[in-house]
Amino acid sequence: MNRSIKIGLMLTIAMLTFVTLRAQEYIVKTSKSNIQGTSTLHDWESEISLITCKSTLVVENNTLKAIKSAEVTIPVTGIKSAHGKMMDNKTYDAFLYEKNPNITFLLISAQVTPVSPGKANVDASGYLEMAGVSKSIKLNGVATMLANGEVQLTLSKKINMTDFKMSQPTAVMGTITVGAEVTVNFDLTMTPSPANQQAKR
Repeated sequence: MNRSIKIGLMLTIAMLTFVTLRAQEYIVKTSKSNIQGTSTLHDWESEISLITCKSTLVVENNTLKAIKSAEVTIPVTGIKSAHGKMMDNKTYDAFLYEKNPNITFLLISAQVTPVSPGKANVDASGYLEMAGVSKSIKLNGVATMLANGEVQLTLSKKINMTDFKMSQPTAVMGTITVGAEVTVNFDLTMTPSPANQQAKR
């Protein structure tokens, strides 16, 4: 096989790989996410009503192959409790929201392991910043490819507030105290960013 044929074959393979294996930016389309915790009075739950996530995903033949990058931002004031403004204000104060208005997560690395057609386990690590304190954490979740090309990402993570130097919210002159450990549950539907369509034109 002469040199020109080899080069031609290499270019053909590269072009086919680019067509079937391409990194695209995805953004949040819908979210069903919340924070669950305990207190000396009762368990509680707060909805995460506002969340943005920009991620670069590699999809091949309707299968998630890799997560190249991800950046999540949650405005503290977007956390809403069913118990009303008093609970919300206690939460915001715990986050020192006036100086630190956002909770952020920056992905450092992620491993995607297919477990069945269209479904994969995701093991990720990155930096979570809350109340002005940044910590390295690990996350485990499941990514499911939807028929329309969107990606559903579900994960749950237990976090201890004291690790981020946060004070546990209290109420009724300190007689009710929120437990230090909370569980954050994410259920995100990620859709290709409109910027992907603009780039194709």
